[in-house]
Amino acid sequence: MNPLNLEEFMKIENVEVRDIAKEFGTPVYVYSLEILRHSIGEIKQLAPVTRYAMKASSNVRILKEMLDNGVKIDAVSVFEVQRALRAGFSTNDICFTSDVFFDDSDVKFCLENNIYCNCGTLGMVEEYGKAFKAKGAGSPKISIRINPGEGAGHSKKTNTGGPYSKHGIWHQNLDEVKRLAKEYGLTISGVHTHIGSGGDMEHLKRITGKLVEFAKQFEKIETVNFGGGLPYQYDPDKPQEDIAGYKTILEERAKLLKDHFGRDIVCEIEPGRRFVAGCGYLIGEVRSHNHTFDEDGKRIDYVLTNVGFCHLLRPMAYGSFHPIWFDGNDLGPEQDLIVAGPVCESGDVLTQKDEEPVARRLPMPKPRDCIVIGGAGAYGHVMSSNYNSQPLIPEIVVDGNQCTQTRSRQTLDDILRKETK
Repeated sequence: MNPLNLEEFMKIENVEVRDIAKEFGTPVYVYSLEILRHSIGEIKQLAPVTRYAMKASSNVRILKEMLDNGVKIDAVSVFEVQRALRAGFSTNDICFTSDVFFDDSDVKFCLENNIYCNCGTLGMVEEYGKAFKAKGAGSPKISIRINPGEGAGHSKKTNTGGPYSKHGIWHQNLDEVKRLAKEYGLTISGVHTHIGSGGDMEHLKRITGKLVEFAKQFEKIETVNFGGGLPYQYDPDKPQEDIAGYKTILEERAKLLKDHFGRDIVCEIEPGRRFVAGCGYLIGEVRSHNHTFDEDGKRIDYVLTNVGFCHLLRPMAYGSFHPIWFDGNDLGPEQDLIVAGPVCESGDVLTQKDEEPVARRLPMPKPRDCIVIGGAGAYGHVMSSNYNSQPLIPEIVVDGNQCTQTRSRQTLDDILRKETK
């Protein structure tokens, strides 16, 4: 499903891209609620409990849509926990997953507010246990994140399992978890694993089986969280990854758990990217052209835009593919183009592969034409920065023919307000 209308005047749902650029300026993030709602409906039917990994996009309007549709929250910092609470979620809706408490106030907050903690290291289990014992308050129930010994992902940097991942308690250390739980009066009521972002269904099938076996080691288990990592295809010319079969896999896992424990165990998943990647677009403006010649005398053409890695980090950080369209009158013929941004770094290139700049076959735009970058809903605005003193850009939601700003454009005064000479 793609709400981007590629007619004469490019539209997101029923709103013209040029009108959005004119009203809100560029660069600007735009989220289609039509595609978000479609994704929520697709994912919610997979498991009895669905959480949203809000690190993918913590925009308040997106959180509201999750809340309205009965999706719960996976938060990876206490700041995310607090943001979710302010968005209207209850403490019972939120699971805090981390490898550490950022400081002493984190564990205090979790205990005082009965935030369910999913601990990814033995040290975090022990810190929670010591604080729980000393305070005499809070819940004794915790979950543990297990590193199953293998991982997967679209990049080594998004692989969160195996011996070279910092995430999760190593699967051979579960007896130590039991010892710590007994020492501090804790109950291991949940187990969890997440092997990486952008894996494939074969990995997910194998890892869910492993997690069932790990769960059997804890007799008071109530919840098994199979993590996220649902695959997502960024290239609109290729078929979207089919995830419907994951429901059958999870139903099989739930039956194995019930057969072992003699009771129903709550099975959860926590996708992030698959929920929101497709609903987001980043609109910018073409500013200039440039060209060079390689050692063989071949011309290399660049299209320079006002969208840089301070706005969308993924191409530079991971070599990620994002679809690109230009919206303008009288676009030139298709040719090999490298599309880049304004940041003072050679790596500020939007068309990359294997973390290297590559040309892409695109129509030649003119300065002041719009550039539209797709697949920008996940790990887009949330990973942006003030590098080069660039202000953070606004976020807009489109619902049919309605366009609403949910975050205003930051100014230099906003940036400097917290600084002193």
